[in-house]
Amino acid sequence: MRCRTTEHQTRGLTRREVLSLAAALTACPWTTRAIAQNAASPLLPLQTVELEHLGMTVPDPKAAAGFYGRIFDPQLFQEKDPPPRYYVRLGSAYIAFGGTNDPRGGSDLNQSPAIDHFCVLVKDYKPQESRAALAQAGITFGTGRFGLPTDADGIRVQVSGVPGGLTRTVIPSTRISTDDAAIQAIGLDHTVLAVSDLGRSSVYYAKLFGPAVLRTKKPERIWFDVGRTRLALEPVTAGSKPAIARVCIKIAGFDRHATPEKLRKLEVEIVPQNDEHLLRFRDPNGFTIELKAAN
Repeated sequence: MRCRTTEHQTRGLTRREVLSLAAALTACPWTTRAIAQNAASPLLPLQTVELEHLGMTVPDPKAAAGFYGRIFDPQLFQEKDPPPRYYVRLGSAYIAFGGTNDPRGGSDLNQSPAIDHFCVLVKDYKPQESRAALAQAGITFGTGRFGLPTDADGIRVQVSGVPGGLTRTVIPSTRISTDDAAIQAIGLDHTVLAVSDLGRSSVYYAKLFGPAVLRTKKPERIWFDVGRTRLALEPVTAGSKPAIARVCIKIAGFDRHATPEKLRKLEVEIVPQNDEHLLRFRDPNGFTIELKAAN
């Protein structure tokens, strides 16, 4: 059975039609498999609140933090103890920047810049019990001190309890400018993963976040609700490796003309795209970031 739901098909539906759509999504084989595996654990799917932060492995963490700091928050933060690790706040979210020798980064990701993990906040999080429930559901974990749930493509998910935020080991670092932030970030909106097998990845993430809520064909994507944020899966493009492909940040005062002009003044590379509700830019390490208006 093929799940053939598109975004425009969900608009203007009656309550009965919405319930029918939900039933159709539940009937998809890549969803029912995960539901059956989750049934044995009251801790799954995770009771998520939102996507909270991203970890980036880059050659120069301080320079990368400075780039994002000029856009979103000129007050940088850092770990008080080595190795050097920097942080930039995005409203309720943040980005962590580690170097290629930082043990928090995935060992297989350290040879080139990568968004090495994303973190979700979970209500009533019980680390040991949740880890055991994930393992029982067939979720595999990375090796080392910071072993995180890791999918078949090597994409890592950190799970943390509310309220989240920067840890007690993080202290204020440099304020890189006396100016206000160019863009006022509210938090993360969604993250897009480029995966090698949509069906396999759908089963994996349904175990974590529950059934997919939407599947589109053009572009081909599968969407999951992660609390008040979202996660999307799409096929990896030919010649590329599976990865955390894009990140979308909610901002205040989004303006299709004024917002890109603010970025251009900071010499930020704008990436052309056709969605008038989004703005894309590329950072110095090649990561694509999207901006959209906070609802």
